[in-house]
Amino acid sequence: MDNNNPCWICGNPSDSREHIFKKSDLVRRYGNVPFKNVGGVSHFKDKRVQNVPGPKSKTLSYDPLVCSNCNNKKSQPWDKAYEVFEKWVFDYSNFIFEVRFIPLELVYGEDELLPQSVNLFKYFVKSFGCRLSYADASVPKDLADLLDKEYFSTKLRLTFSINRVAFAFPEYFEDFLGVGELYRINSRAKGTMERFNWLVNVGWLRIYFFYDHEIPSGVGAGWTADSSCLYLGEIYAPSLEDYEKLIEDAKNNETAEQVDNLTRIKETLWGKTK
Repeated sequence: MDNNNPCWICGNPSDSREHIFKKSDLVRRYGNVPFKNVGGVSHFKDKRVQNVPGPKSKTLSYDPLVCSNCNNKKSQPWDKAYEVFEKWVFDYSNFIFEVRFIPLELVYGEDELLPQSVNLFKYFVKSFGCRLSYADASVPKDLADLLDKEYFSTKLRLTFSINRVAFAFPEYFEDFLGVGELYRINSRAKGTMERFNWLVNVGWLRIYFFYDHEIPSGVGAGWTADSSCLYLGEIYAPSLEDYEKLIEDAKNNETAEQVDNLTRIKETLWGKTK
């Protein structure tokens, strides 16, 4: 990519790399050390596997899409809001699984609820805008414009879902970070349109991005910093028989944590069974 492309946020020359995954996500999971010290980290993309040397690796960053001012000074409050959010969510995973929502008032405190909710939404806008720009798709004007506003309207809706399998097997999925494909939804009648969907996985939490696109059922309530609660959907809900088989396999493998997690999920869905 041409490094002289303008910053999609302000229009100045791009000279700064944005992480595909938040650096704090990497550091919380693997430490702020060379990843070889923790057994190594691999990045899977386009059916290729690359070793990632550390949290500052260019492998996990986009080519320059934004300017240094926007990526550092301007977006610092947004990044901080996400770091507080992510830490709280994974510190209180069991509580969230039981109630099926994330109360942002508990995350940020009553006094900071409104400004930090807006900052959190802007963090996700920055993440989504960088993904669009990386794909050479024009970032919709309302996304860049709202980053300078306290009150705004936008066609972007976020939803949040629990990945049940990742939740049930934390020893395998707690450190999982991933992004999905970016999809543009066009129209036979209108041709190419600014309609997109995308997703990000952080451990057991999946975040969906729907721009000018209907939200399918089951993936959570749409959010645009307009609610103090994030009401969660879920993905991949096996049947009762599937859970019983998974529990039996976990018992045979003598993995007590898996047995406990799977049993709790099964009882949440179907109650206690003989």
